[in-house]
Amino acid sequence: MDVRRDHLEAIARDGLVAEPSGETVRVDTEPGPEPPAELVVVATKAFATEEAARGASHLVGAETLVATVQNGIGTEDLLAEVFGATRVLAGTTTIAAEAGAPGRVRIGESTRTGRSLTVLGCPPGAPELLPRVEGLCAALTEAGLPASAVVDAAPARWRKLAFAGSMGSLSGLLDATVGETLASAPELLLALIDEIVAVAQAEGVALDGDETRAAALALFADTGFHRASLAVDLAEGRRTEIDALCLEVVRRGAAHGVPTPVNHVVGRLVSARERR
Repeated sequence: MDVRRDHLEAIARDGLVAEPSGETVRVDTEPGPEPPAELVVVATKAFATEEAARGASHLVGAETLVATVQNGIGTEDLLAEVFGATRVLAGTTTIAAEAGAPGRVRIGESTRTGRSLTVLGCPPGAPELLPRVEGLCAALTEAGLPASAVVDAAPARWRKLAFAGSMGSLSGLLDATVGETLASAPELLLALIDEIVAVAQAEGVALDGDETRAAALALFADTGFHRASLAVDLAEGRRTEIDALCLEVVRRGAAHGVPTPVNHVVGRLVSARERR
């Protein structure tokens, strides 16, 4: 599913061109009579989850598994409502790509060189599916997209939320790169991360606070000049995923009695900027 009509028209006419290699991939842009897929991967913005699920429903058969590698928390629950919890795999990915000109996509250097990582977990209460998930991850790895199967992807999901929720929202408000945000507001970044870790732990997720802090700071320092996707969306007047990031942390924190004042303020400020 793509909301850019010019992008879809170019893909239908000329195929999808990967940059910088120039490789062209033929892609069907209209639903057809395809047989059910073994795996459907949902990678849309979090707010488009339900629409994406409806659009992909013709690909989902009795044995199909549906994986989410989206940012934030809660998309797995939305997919479970549509397809049933026993077929939904929660996961994460560091595959880096962004749309370029119509019909073109820029593949990140880390992805081109095989340094991305996708993690897929079993559905809740279904560890017996691990061998099947391992087989799917092996197929992704063989295709040049390294992947790992785990019984429970919740720690990986919340860890990524700590990274994306803190840096994405704060750099968006500051209209700054990752490096600039790290240099100008490290205390706020760490406060956001600490609240996210506290809520994750209240949810029963084994997420270590010190390790998450250290990993986030190392990642941010390495990323440097890059702009977070939420910051780009905010700068270009597009809807952001803040509802599945900071504001979902606030909702879940309230349910557990865990205070999240920094996520609350930052999340509301991002929402206010969206409405300007």
